[in-house]
Amino acid sequence: MSFFDFWSRTKERAALLRRANQLRLNPSQLNLLLGNSEVRPLLQDERMVSLLPPVGMEVFRCFTAVSKEVVQQRHEAEVKERKAWKHQKASEKNLRKPAAHLETGKSLPFIYGVPPPQLLNTPLEDLDPFYQSQKTFVVLSKGNIINRFSADSSCYLLSPFNPLRTLAIKTLLHPFFSTFILLAILSFGVLRFNFPVVKYVYMALFMFEALVKVVARGFCVGRFTFLRDPWNWLDIIIISTLLVSQFVDLGKFAVLMTISLLLKIFTCSQGLKKTVEALVQPVKRLDCVIILTVFCLSILAIIGLQFFMGILKNKCVIWSMNTNTTEFDFHNHTTSPENYYYIPGHPDPLVCGNQSDTERCPDGFNCVKAGSNPNFGYTSYDSFFWSLMSLFRLMMHDFWEGLMQLTLRAAGKSYLIVFLLVFFPGCFFLLSLILAVVVMTRAEQEEAQGAEAIQREEEFGRIVEVLKRREEEQASSRAETPEQQDSLQKKKSVAGIRATKQEHVKEAEEHHRPLCCTCTDAFLKGDCCGCWRWLKQQSHTFIMNPFFDLVIIICIIVSTIFTAMEHYPMMEEFSETLVIAHLVFHGIFAAEMIIKLVAMGLHGYFQVRWHIFDFILVIISLLQLGLADVESLSLLRIFLPFRVFRLARWWPMLHMFLKIVWASVGNLTLVLFITVFMFSVAGMQLFQSDYKANVCRPSYDCQLPRWHMEDFFHSFILVFRVFCGQCLESLWDCMKVSNDGVCVTFFIIVLIVGKLLILHLFLNLLFINDQLVDSEDKTTNTLQSTMKQTRTWIPKSIWTLWGKNYADQDHKGDTKKDNKEEYLALSSVSSDQLTLDDNHTNMAAWEAPVAMAEIEFRTPENAQEKETQHCDVIQKLKDETHLEPEDCCCNRCHVCCPFLEIDTSQGTGRVWSNFRRACLCIVQHKFFEGFIVFIILLSCAALVFEDIYLEHRPVLQRVLKMADLVFTFVFLVEMLLKWVAFGFKKYFTSFWCWLDFLILNVTLFSLMGNMLGYTSQPLRALRTLRVPSRFKGMRVVLKVLAVMLPSMFSVLLVILVIWLFFSMIGVNLFAGKFSYCYNDTSEELFSFYVVKNKSECFSLMDLNFSEVNWKTWTFNFDNVGMSFLSLLIMGTSSGWMDIMYAAVDSRQVEDQPRYEINMYMYLYFICFIIIGCFFTLNLFIRVIIDTIHQQRHKIGKHVFVTDQQQKYLRTIKKRFSEKLNNTVPRPQNCCLAWLFDLVTGLYFEIFMVVVIFFNMVVLMVETDDQSVEKSHVLYWIYLILVAIFLVEFILKIIALRQHYFRNGLHIVDFVVLTLSIIGLFLADILEKYFCSPSLFSVMRLGRLFALCGAFHHIRFARRIWMLIMGFVMSLPALFNIGLLFFLIVYTFSIIGMFNFAYVKNEMMIDDMFNFKTFGNSIISMTMITTSSGWAGLLSPIMNISPDCDLRLPDPGNCANPTVGIVFFSSYILLFCLLVIQLFIVVILELFNTASPEDAEMLSDDHLQMFYETWRKFVPSGSQVILYSELADFCDGLQDPLRIPKPNTIKLTHLNLPLFPGDQISCLDVLRTITTQVRSPETGCKHFDMFLKLCFLKLKPL
Repeated sequence: MSFFDFWSRTKERAALLRRANQLRLNPSQLNLLLGNSEVRPLLQDERMVSLLPPVGMEVFRCFTAVSKEVVQQRHEAEVKERKAWKHQKASEKNLRKPAAHLETGKSLPFIYGVPPPQLLNTPLEDLDPFYQSQKTFVVLSKGNIINRFSADSSCYLLSPFNPLRTLAIKTLLHPFFSTFILLAILSFGVLRFNFPVVKYVYMALFMFEALVKVVARGFCVGRFTFLRDPWNWLDIIIISTLLVSQFVDLGKFAVLMTISLLLKIFTCSQGLKKTVEALVQPVKRLDCVIILTVFCLSILAIIGLQFFMGILKNKCVIWSMNTNTTEFDFHNHTTSPENYYYIPGHPDPLVCGNQSDTERCPDGFNCVKAGSNPNFGYTSYDSFFWSLMSLFRLMMHDFWEGLMQLTLRAAGKSYLIVFLLVFFPGCFFLLSLILAVVVMTRAEQEEAQGAEAIQREEEFGRIVEVLKRREEEQASSRAETPEQQDSLQKKKSVAGIRATKQEHVKEAEEHHRPLCCTCTDAFLKGDCCGCWRWLKQQSHTFIMNPFFDLVIIICIIVSTIFTAMEHYPMMEEFSETLVIAHLVFHGIFAAEMIIKLVAMGLHGYFQVRWHIFDFILVIISLLQLGLADVESLSLLRIFLPFRVFRLARWWPMLHMFLKIVWASVGNLTLVLFITVFMFSVAGMQLFQSDYKANVCRPSYDCQLPRWHMEDFFHSFILVFRVFCGQCLESLWDCMKVSNDGVCVTFFIIVLIVGKLLILHLFLNLLFINDQLVDSEDKTTNTLQSTMKQTRTWIPKSIWTLWGKNYADQDHKGDTKKDNKEEYLALSSVSSDQLTLDDNHTNMAAWEAPVAMAEIEFRTPENAQEKETQHCDVIQKLKDETHLEPEDCCCNRCHVCCPFLEIDTSQGTGRVWSNFRRACLCIVQHKFFEGFIVFIILLSCAALVFEDIYLEHRPVLQRVLKMADLVFTFVFLVEMLLKWVAFGFKKYFTSFWCWLDFLILNVTLFSLMGNMLGYTSQPLRALRTLRVPSRFKGMRVVLKVLAVMLPSMFSVLLVILVIWLFFSMIGVNLFAGKFSYCYNDTSEELFSFYVVKNKSECFSLMDLNFSEVNWKTWTFNFDNVGMSFLSLLIMGTSSGWMDIMYAAVDSRQVEDQPRYEINMYMYLYFICFIIIGCFFTLNLFIRVIIDTIHQQRHKIGKHVFVTDQQQKYLRTIKKRFSEKLNNTVPRPQNCCLAWLFDLVTGLYFEIFMVVVIFFNMVVLMVETDDQSVEKSHVLYWIYLILVAIFLVEFILKIIALRQHYFRNGLHIVDFVVLTLSIIGLFLADILEKYFCSPSLFSVMRLGRLFALCGAFHHIRFARRIWMLIMGFVMSLPALFNIGLLFFLIVYTFSIIGMFNFAYVKNEMMIDDMFNFKTFGNSIISMTMITTSSGWAGLLSPIMNISPDCDLRLPDPGNCANPTVGIVFFSSYILLFCLLVIQLFIVVILELFNTASPEDAEMLSDDHLQMFYETWRKFVPSGSQVILYSELADFCDGLQDPLRIPKPNTIKLTHLNLPLFPGDQISCLDVLRTITTQVRSPETGCKHFDMFLKLCFLKLKPL
């Protein structure tokens, strides 16, 4: 099953589940099923017997002593039967299994009917035939929930009939009992044993609960006892910790009781319990990917350890003048913090290096390795653990840009290659695999539920069919005699008389209803009097007019625009205008409400949910107008932006978004919230006392950090932040005040659990297409139909006023168009479409225009397809065999200009024709294309040198100017040659030719501008746009992006509306509150107690305090535009913390901020992250997947790879399905043969892998501050390992001979061994300039993955191999997207260098990370590829005078803020889109690789080998072989199909079918042997046909 097959069946599967849950039998059919014994023989299907209830009316039988004896007899009989089965070695599949629909905790199936109320909470005989012999009984609780208990005596004392046990069962199953336990657990979060009595109360309560469970179920002996349920283990932990805490102080271990207690919340609700169990099940499938993640992270940590160990301790130390004296203590001088150089505003000293491309120290300072590591010593590569933590930080994208900055400052800019080629791909590999496995697991769960629903629906259909036949037979038998017919007529007449009487009774009741009820009903329905009914009818006609809806839509949009125009500061006249506008719109919407109330009545009005929403908004707006002077109620203004959501009534895409938000309310969201609550309480219990006792450690002013766990609200906010993936800074603070191990364990558990829960919720919302489509079908194109009706209604009304009839021309045109579309749809159906899945028609209604466009696109007569066929004319012309150029101009040009008709057979025309042929030969030659590609790359590379230092290099400047002229001339000649060769007609039908033409024109105009003195440097960055036209991989990705644009535009419009809503709320909440009084000298904010507002700050400025300044945060909410920018930073950058801090500290307009005075403003940002980021991302990805699905369905292949790469993928898949050692022939010499068997044996390979692992362990134990003795020991171990690898190489080169170098892993081993030997002599040089030579031994770990391929018959190894195989198969698509990645980074680096080279050093822009040179620019752009930290680069660009200086020499250090916003916003959007596609590619390939056909496919070489061996034993070419020759034949095969002798017993167990004459078919032999090679559990229904076709394709017998 591919991902798109699963995706296309989502709606069908959900509808199937909904139908399966609604299956019901009518009462007559249920009575017939339960009471008629003749129906049962008709349902003797084996799968139906276990689903049907017992025959007879007594379906539910009370559990009595007689029942217990019968159960005991059945149990003894089954024990004997199982022993017999075991003696016969029967498989587990033949044994009886429990019925899935009668599991504990599920509702009673409908076919059992409704049990009598007196049987609830009463022991009954088990309904499942499997448990009828297992000594159990069932009890039905409220809601007909099945609860199963052991029939043995509880604790050997209380039988099932004991009154005490019966009372315990009723108490346990009573709803009040669960509610009481739930309230007690929730109260724990408030009380938390603050009073001594509370602890004893809780202890008694939970001991009573456990006692009730033990009495009701038994303790541990038998099924369904207390300890057999893992949920009851929580009670044991709670009671044990409470008891132990009476005598021993548990300290932080007491948190186990808290977590266990809060986990019990899930047991109080059956739905939550099932949801948690469903979430735990997929975790078991993550074992392989978790092990692979830990393994790969360890490898990356070893690489980081060897490259960067100890470099982050480099600091700039002031050089003392007393270094030559004997009293100078160098160690104390270098470890003293006051001797370090600090950048203002940074708590850590500057990290430096001694290489040419590292951070340089200022004058008077030297770079020395001294002191501790940055960030309290927690950021380093000094040991394996800290290196692993750094790589985990890099993988989770948690402030990773800070890690890269520190590393590049100390190691050098050239080490960016390590991040780009090792760390980033490795982390992406792990994240993509984790995401793909989770998606696959969820897909398997969905498919399993769908299969179960299909089975239930089929079985229900068979039951109904049998019951209907039986009813028809009974009805026909009753209607045989006339007496029976007369009786039936009498019964019908009696029923009719009864119905008539009931109608008269209802009329009498209505007639005699009290007057007050009648008046109330008439008032609610609006039927008071004739005048009111007339007014109601007129109002109804008015509101049903399409023009009314159009006016309301326009009013909503205009009202939203006026609300968005609010800003700070506003002029008084503008403010009054907005007030008047709001009053007008309040009146309009109030009038709309009143008119609808009159037209529909109160009863009809409030039946529509949208009307309720409108009513609430109108009431709030009226309250806001009436209470405008009340300051505490001024927040009612924030409800005005909610009016924009009324557009969802007419806007299908916005309606879909709201449905996604509404669909998130369920058990899974509740589980997520409870988990956050649980971790918040647990964190507060773990670290609350530590934060209070050690508050001075993380801060010098002894103030709690913003993210702490001292109270519940801060703990809740911190856990939410960790769930969002940012835990590093909080972890550092925690490690400063508490134990390191406890902090790391707690935060990592919270991070992993939170990420998995959020991912499951995201997938749950992604796979709910059925609800969204159904809701959208009701509202699809409502706005379009309203506009259409309005366009028809307006001219119709005008013509009516003139007394003439109006002919609806649009309707006629639409009818013709519909007929044409129907004709096109019918005529475009071909045989190719018959093989496609019919599920592709199940698309959302808003996708209909795309689908119709596809139908038209597939029509051959369509002009769009003709244009598409010529899109890549330059590349396609290479494959043409003729060299005859086409016409230069189109037919219209020949008609308009007859002189263009030239006779090419003679004279000048022939010369012209020959010249065109010569030009065509030139442009089609591969050398010409290669030369043009070289010139394009050379012109792009020339842009690298145009930095700010070019003015100081006159020679290079002249060379670049001359190169620009040469490049322009070459491209001009290329264009002229293509014009002559292809003609204008064909040249300008190619998009890429158009692009080259436009870029050349821009280049020519820029050259003319340079001659006239105008600067056109930024336009040179357009040269890079020529690159995609010459690389097919980039063109494929760009084509997919172009196809996505229409659907992405509608989604982006919805996202803009949602963000506009939050922007307007942000303006209402924070406009004018992000200002502060600043001390430029100390670079700190004035305290609230010193300066309270703007007037006091200006009074200080009037007193000539030059260091005082009143500033505003760069990113604020003073207007909607800045609010959009701030929200974009909130959603994509790690700089959102500063915005949140400013909001939390804000007080009133123009007031000085105060620390966390407005603490509950955190909730605004939490709501935006959830709704504005999480749900919008879900909608965005949904549309991307739909678009890729349509594109792949349209072209029938992978959309991200070229045809050549498709062939490469098939070759790779074939190579991966083979064993590499099979091609090496075994030597004939006995000694060499023995050596060959030794080195190619599995045990030898395992031994070498163990040695490699030991080598990795040796690398792991290295540390920066290790002793000399430890270094000597590790050195000698390294020598021994090199010797072992050298011996291995010698043995293999002797045994394998020249075939040794045919294996890629052998070549890696040889290179690593060579470098290791060289490193023994040049270790010092390599370590100084590169890294330790022992690092190359990490490359040997590739043999481990090859070993997984050798152990393909082991499930764990096969799953690891499948993950690696899937990622390898996605490499071509990843390479294409990666090329586009690099092109975008390169282009934006050039643009940034041309526009922001002179920006003032501030925030993240400094002497290393800036846009002054291309190297610095590309480092800066790489740093923000994951949307991290780009706010720090944008902030200096946003500076305007006086924050930047325009008086400096041209061009100053100010930039254009608008250009900066557009630059970074477009860059972030492009990269988000490409990153999503990267993950989608890996998921698609893993889905394809997981299918048995792909994962376990045999190659043609294996089949060819089988055929050749068969020919040796059957020269006649027959398809059968004698059974006596089978042993020799199987021994003569080669691996992996070979079964070596002695193989008689193995062949006997194959159970091959025999033909007459003791003959066996070749296909039976091949099928059986390949089944042994493949996994026995990965069957494929098409596998036999595949073998037969492949075998006959090779050599037909």
